[in-house]
Amino acid sequence: MSQAKTTPSVEIFLHLSLLLSWVVPIPFIDILVPIIIWQATKKQSPQIEPHARNAINWLISSTVYSVVLLVTLVGTILLPVLWGLRFVFPIIAAIQASKGKTWKYPLAIDFLGSKPEKQLQRAAIGFLSLVVIPVAALLGSIVWQNNRVSWLDSLSPTTGTVSQVNEKTDEYGDTLYRPVVEFEGPNGDLYDVSPLGWTGSPTYKKGESVGVLYTPTEPQRAIIDSWSEKWSMVTVALVLSAIVFGFSLIPSIFCLIVQRFSP
Repeated sequence: MSQAKTTPSVEIFLHLSLLLSWVVPIPFIDILVPIIIWQATKKQSPQIEPHARNAINWLISSTVYSVVLLVTLVGTILLPVLWGLRFVFPIIAAIQASKGKTWKYPLAIDFLGSKPEKQLQRAAIGFLSLVVIPVAALLGSIVWQNNRVSWLDSLSPTTGTVSQVNEKTDEYGDTLYRPVVEFEGPNGDLYDVSPLGWTGSPTYKKGESVGVLYTPTEPQRAIIDSWSEKWSMVTVALVLSAIVFGFSLIPSIFCLIVQRFSP
């Protein structure tokens, strides 16, 4: 009996499905669709297995690399390079598939292994292994938030006055603004405080009254009393941690469900 053979179009689509997130704004679509194609065609076309193995290994590996780069300041510089590879590699693999060849993605770690019956489980473990980093980041963000709440509760409120609005020009020629707010400390001394970042339009005018929160024992430790100054950094950290957590947990659950109901 002749062995069933996958059509090149299925192999090509499997590799190109890794690019779906570039055109379809659905979370995890570039992870879930290749797994669906693999599982839906593997019985009729066993030759798709090495293509799926290479593609899924690259998905897990590049996700691992992305998480590691995201949590390191220096690594963020390399993120555009990695995203470029995530775009280029599936195209190369699809071109090779159109020629009847199987292309192994460079830099991919073989998470799935060579045993077909264990590959979905190993894929789930591969994605699940990423949970360690975002869980640590999420717990750290929660601790940071609790410490932030305690610190904010210890501050004393007062009213300051915008003494000046600094301006600068960025590398694109746009003007950025940053106010300087002057307020009086508990001993009558004057202190200055400014927002953490610059903005593209003036948020305050010179002479305008602005709420200020300061440490009674260290008035130089002060912030402007606004949501962005109090919560923006903590919120960004929590959201990023939750997103990375989802990117590792949801694909793992999906792989385990598919394995459970696969014939």
